Amino acid sequence: MNARATKLTIFMLALPALLLPGFGLAYIVFKGAPALSWQFLFSTVDGAGFGASYGIFAQLLGSLLLAIGAALIATPFALGTAFYYRIFASPLQQRSLTALFNMLQGIPPIVFGLCGLIVFVHLLQWGVSLASGAVILAAVILPMLVLNSVASFDRIPFEYTETARSLGLGHAALIARVWLPQAWPGILTGQLLGVARALSETAPILFTATVFSGVVWPDSIFSPVTSLQTHIFYLAQEGSNTQAIQAAWGSAVVLIFVVAVFALLARALSRQGAIQKTVQRLE
Repeated sequence: MNARATKLTIFMLALPALLLPGFGLAYIVFKGAPALSWQFLFSTVDGAGFGASYGIFAQLLGSLLLAIGAALIATPFALGTAFYYRIFASPLQQRSLTALFNMLQGIPPIVFGLCGLIVFVHLLQWGVSLASGAVILAAVILPMLVLNSVASFDRIPFEYTETARSLGLGHAALIARVWLPQAWPGILTGQLLGVARALSETAPILFTATVFSGVVWPDSIFSPVTSLQTHIFYLAQEGSNTQAIQAAWGSAVVLIFVVAVFALLARALSRQGAIQKTVQRLE
């Protein structure tokens, strides 16, 4: 097989992977765009029309509270694990931790949701609440944040660490003065991707955090919230209600847009960090 035929074969194999997501996204936007309006995005009425007749501002805010709360909860544990990995862990422990977190990434999110239902909702009696949902989403994104933090520290030039140690810097000073200033773009990129991942999850919060109607703003962290993910799930079941289906399509467009914003911010920050590192090495 000559080079031209090989290139054509690879292109034909890759074409569905390029076209199908594009067509899917275009179809969602086509179906959801008619529902978008200022009132749809920024108004909300408690329980009216089961969320189909009014705006989605409360659901959007609930999704952001859950996702950002999850990232804030998971970040200290992710950084602590990454510090242990780089400073104290033996090669065997490093391999074991890497294998463990890679395995945890493959666990279906619904399993986390069921565990959260048992432990936080019932055993600890937190109920269906913002706190329960944020903690479970933190568990979902924690493996990704740990692996990202480890990779961010691994990309720091070895000479920086050795020079700091030769100057007598202890572990705390090494982390504060060398590692974090060098790795923060990669770490923050991971946080943004973690928020995007949390915004994409439905099953964990379906059991632990959200209700369909009757709630606009949570009174406390132990109150339930509404979210775009579960809002779409519930509305999509109202197949005979055209207004509900239209609202579901519109909500899907908004959710995709919000996830894309965080993902694009992460990409831009990653590129900026790579440029800064290249400039530093050239200097």
